[in-house]
Amino acid sequence: MPMPEKLPDSGPRSIAVFLGTSGSGQALLNILGPLLDKDTRIDLQGVFAIDDDLRHAADLPFVKELCRLTYSVREFHGAEYERTIALKTRTARKALEQLARRTGVAFTFHDVRGATVSLLQKTVLSADMTFFEPLRLFVTHQVSTPARPRLRRRRFVVAIDDREIGAHALEAVTRLSNGRMQDVTVLISARTLADVDSGQEFVRSHLPADPADIIFVPQDGLYGLIDVARAKRADMLVLGASEETLKSESLRSLLERLPCPVCLVRSWLGAET
Repeated sequence: MPMPEKLPDSGPRSIAVFLGTSGSGQALLNILGPLLDKDTRIDLQGVFAIDDDLRHAADLPFVKELCRLTYSVREFHGAEYERTIALKTRTARKALEQLARRTGVAFTFHDVRGATVSLLQKTVLSADMTFFEPLRLFVTHQVSTPARPRLRRRRFVVAIDDREIGAHALEAVTRLSNGRMQDVTVLISARTLADVDSGQEFVRSHLPADPADIIFVPQDGLYGLIDVARAKRADMLVLGASEETLKSESLRSLLERLPCPVCLVRSWLGAET
């Protein structure tokens, strides 16, 4: 598959943050700091996705909402949905704006309506790097979960399912982890680099130091990479945006099968090919 062209050295790079009704996005935004702090030649694009299917469901007479605090059930109507969406949109915009101001990068924000997977595909194809969170059930009352310790080191898992675009993914995880390779696990699809020695050489030639682990995943396709990332309790999964990854069923798997944010990389300046 042809490799996406890299941007010229003098041009800005485009980072899209794909948010929506799945959550506040704050956990995702907390991870972006080291990446944005290193380079101000970035256009940060906030995309708030409003899923039409959820909007239509809210208008159905039998749709009810379960409050997870009191376990009470009440009717959930379209007007309530729109008010909640408006609040979430404002919250997401404010959080992204604060992040852009703190890091000194350019910032835009817009909301889009449609099917989540289709909107995500379009977003990935319009940016050099796209971040998104997994889908969660839409409820207006959410149970607060215990905050993770601020100083806890994050675990990054980068999955290589395409040799060429994988080089860009390795560059991206280096920047996201702030160069701490002891926090990085590399997963290699067996169909991509079947030879263990050549696979390790490929990974090490694109990282500043040895990662914590290099794991060969025998199961073909994205499912095997996702299963290992879950087992590793990753705080973020980084993937190259290959033709296989951008298929609707692949994006749906990433949205529904992972508990952590995802970074999809099309092209990132500095990666060696």
